[in-house]
Amino acid sequence: MAAKRGDDKAWNEFVSWCGERGLEAVPANPWTLAAYARWSERHHPYPAVARNIEAIARVHYMKTRKRLDRHPMVMRTLSLIETRAKAKKSAKDKQAALFPEDDILERKSPGKAKAGKTRKAAGKTPATAKGKRTARKKPRKGMSASPKLVSRRRLKS
Repeated sequence: MAAKRGDDKAWNEFVSWCGERGLEAVPANPWTLAAYARWSERHHPYPAVARNIEAIARVHYMKTRKRLDRHPMVMRTLSLIETRAKAKKSAKDKQAALFPEDDILERKSPGKAKAGKTRKAAGKTPATAKGKRTARKKPRKGMSASPKLVSRRRLKS
């Protein structure tokens, strides 16, 4: 029964859309259904558009025995709408992060050197087996994960 109500609602919306534009709803041209799908893309999410087109095609089939949803133009239009919806969703997912993960660094406290070594000795790089020294990696500059504490200043009144 719920599917019947959904079919009726989709069909009534399609008939009123056709009436506003001077198009025939029965028998409908496949171009008309494709144009309706493009119009409803702006007003409904993709799953709702696909359900509405299937419902309209079922009611149209009961009235005329023509399957509009199997026409290549309608199928191509629905696949185009689906790819646009997927692209929009993936763009939204990529846009969710405010900062890239590479920009956030963990801050290490400078006062904690390994036990038994002085700061001068801890700063030197170890020699390799051939006697060459490896290049010391410079710390990356970027945003810190922990906030920098700033003292409060009193404003002069």
